[in-house]
Amino acid sequence: MSRAAALLAVVGREPVNTDELYTRLGYPTLLGLGLVSYPAFRAELSRLVDEGLVSYETAADGSTRWWRSGAGA
Repeated sequence: MSRAAALLAVVGREPVNTDELYTRLGYPTLLGLGLVSYPAFRAELSRLVDEGLVSYETAADGSTRWWRSGAGA
């Protein structure tokens, strides 16, 4: 499974924070995809934003929330 496919499988239509997405994927999957590093994980999410598949916002508490958008919805 590609990094993009794995992330898209856990990003839904409702906004969810980065930590929750990290938890949904689980450590074994993150390790297998080379996404254990939080910066690498965020970079992959940002790539999906650039492709128009995922949207994000900064919540009031400073966390980032992600959801599927455009072609990814």
